[in-house]
Amino acid sequence: MLLQRNPPLARAIPPKTPHSLIISLPTWQDNVNFGKGTIDQALMETTYPRFAIHPLVRSVTKSSFSPLLVAYYRSTFKLAANGISSRLAENCLRRRNGQTEMTLGLPTEPDHEYASYYGSHSPITSVLEAKERIKTRFAGISADGTNIRGVEGLSTSDVYLYSTGMSAIWHVHQMLHDVFGGNFDDRGRTFIAAHVNIIYVDSYRLLEARSSGHRFFTNDTLDDLEHLLDSSASSDTAFLAIFTDFPGNPHLKSADLPRLRMLADKYHIPIIIDETVGCHLNVDVLPYADIVVASLTKVFSGYSNVLGGAMLLNPSSEFYARFKAHLNENYEDNYFDADVLVMELNSRGLEARVARTNENAEALADWLFLRSKVGGMKETVIEEVFYPKYQSKENYEQCMRPRVSDFQPGYGGLVSFSFTSLEAAKTFYDCIQCYKGTTLGTVITLLSPFNALAFPPEKGEWTREHDVKDSLVRFSIGVEDISRILYSVEAGLFAAERSRRLDLGVAS
Repeated sequence: MLLQRNPPLARAIPPKTPHSLIISLPTWQDNVNFGKGTIDQALMETTYPRFAIHPLVRSVTKSSFSPLLVAYYRSTFKLAANGISSRLAENCLRRRNGQTEMTLGLPTEPDHEYASYYGSHSPITSVLEAKERIKTRFAGISADGTNIRGVEGLSTSDVYLYSTGMSAIWHVHQMLHDVFGGNFDDRGRTFIAAHVNIIYVDSYRLLEARSSGHRFFTNDTLDDLEHLLDSSASSDTAFLAIFTDFPGNPHLKSADLPRLRMLADKYHIPIIIDETVGCHLNVDVLPYADIVVASLTKVFSGYSNVLGGAMLLNPSSEFYARFKAHLNENYEDNYFDADVLVMELNSRGLEARVARTNENAEALADWLFLRSKVGGMKETVIEEVFYPKYQSKENYEQCMRPRVSDFQPGYGGLVSFSFTSLEAAKTFYDCIQCYKGTTLGTVITLLSPFNALAFPPEKGEWTREHDVKDSLVRFSIGVEDISRILYSVEAGLFAAERSRRLDLGVAS
């Protein structure tokens, strides 16, 4: 009744998955080493692209394509996140060997964990049609032309596809930089960015690279943001934009979007919302945003074997005409054909997957909350549960989409919780039986020790200041039977509790 056994270090999850973006990290220390970049790349069967070079891409660099790849990695490590995918690399290698037919690189073993899905769903052949289907699903547009995003006039022409989620975010920064005149506004004031609550870790690098600074705000300090916006007219700085993830990762806190929208309208600055974690089927954020971005790699795909990202313009935004003109002139579609076809194929089951992960995640979060100190349990290794139902619930629910047909929107598939000690967290992670690796939003349940993987040791002071505890672990909940998820978590907690009791010298 337990979840799947984790493969050995650096193997693909699930096993034998071509182009898997999940590298197996069985122990806590493996995550520390991977985050530091000290795991031998020669051991890696796969990887998530921003952490290391994929084996197939490494193979291409040894061929006559190496100048292309050198340029690719230079741009990637500058955080543009533009470059070739492992699937494009595979097709390059095939062409070098005389195989001109494009391959999609899907699992072929009859007993593979994804065999049922790929056995009952076949890819279409038209790349243009696949792109239009992806845009239609992401925009939430129905056959009659209406959309679920609550904004009139929305069309698929407002969706821009990118090869990765970070590429979409980078291009947002580039567009803001170009549209608003670089690092200075029309009065010569230096642009800085505002972000509300913790945003995705790599997004900070873009804030640092594409603006002259950034200021951090929380739901409790929005008065400070309003004061700074009000006083910026007489200061040397101006705000370029307000950035937030909805909900945030890993705390799953949600910003007060109506108030942010009010401030943005009053002071004429755009709001950029990353909805990757929340998913547009659960939350309705476009009415509050000038631009929405998302990593299609995560929930939208679900199978974590293809990269993709999207940017969505709000046609009711005061900046829409300027953003649209910029994209009409500068947007370049370099999304590889095979990746497009796989992304479309994977995204067909989106609504059913989201509904199931919503149910499973809420059941686990409720179960954990009752066993946490914050939830009233005195003798426990669980300190606090981070989940939209328990963190800034009102802010999340005012943007939760109403029930549509048979689909019940929920709180999403991420659940984080912190332990009373780092040792308890490490014991839990090392002992639990489940898949352990990078990424989120998959049909399989994944566990990750967030800080150990996301932040280098030199960021320790920053993470402590923002309450991102070293003892926090994050579950991306899958579609498995909930009893398997609960049994596995309970077994891991039993090991952590037993370790705590032994440390205290209490008989087990």
